[in-house]
Amino acid sequence: MAKSIIDGLFGRSPISPLQQHMSHVHSCIGELSGFMVAIHAQNWDEAERIKSVIGTKEGEADKLKKKLRLSLPSTFMMPFSRRDLLDLLLIQDSIANVTKDVSGLMINRKMTLPDEIFEDIIELTNVCIQTSEMALKAVNELDELLETAFGNRERKVVGSIISKVNDLESESDKIQHTIRTKLFPLEATLPPVDVMFYYRAVEWLGELADSAQKVGSRLEVLLAK
Repeated sequence: MAKSIIDGLFGRSPISPLQQHMSHVHSCIGELSGFMVAIHAQNWDEAERIKSVIGTKEGEADKLKKKLRLSLPSTFMMPFSRRDLLDLLLIQDSIANVTKDVSGLMINRKMTLPDEIFEDIIELTNVCIQTSEMALKAVNELDELLETAFGNRERKVVGSIISKVNDLESESDKIQHTIRTKLFPLEATLPPVDVMFYYRAVEWLGELADSAQKVGSRLEVLLAK
């Protein structure tokens, strides 16, 4: 009863739903590695299956996003605003959205990856997944931050995680540059439209790491407050 009264006065904590959403988002991007392998092997049935799984997980994340936005109280006893949490939620959601977009692009065009860039694409995909994983880890530390009243030790823990997120995002930039460098001399031997969409796919993969880094950056803003 007491808990219900407190919830009524101050609003339910949105941290757990936010963490659940990020967990679903990470689960979505985690499917990309197997998807890329299936694409390269031209195993279209497996690629379609994984794309369907990605779509389902993105939909689940979207439902959580909408539920949280509708139920997020205007006031709650936390050291950051409703706007801060909504911004973080939207950044998280963009990871699932881009994952769905890139898998849809590649399967709809039956894109096969040139052998010259396949291993780099897999490496880029895995770095994006790792970046998302570290972003999830940072979001999951929000409980400890609140329980310790943003204590110095917990701030350092979260700061260390965010630093790793930034390092991984920088690594993704380097891999993207490598892929573009390898693609350039192949342009004359590949259909121009295919080349355009290869660059688009690489760009979207890079956006996944960028969005994960933005999650970390938004947490840094919360820490600063």
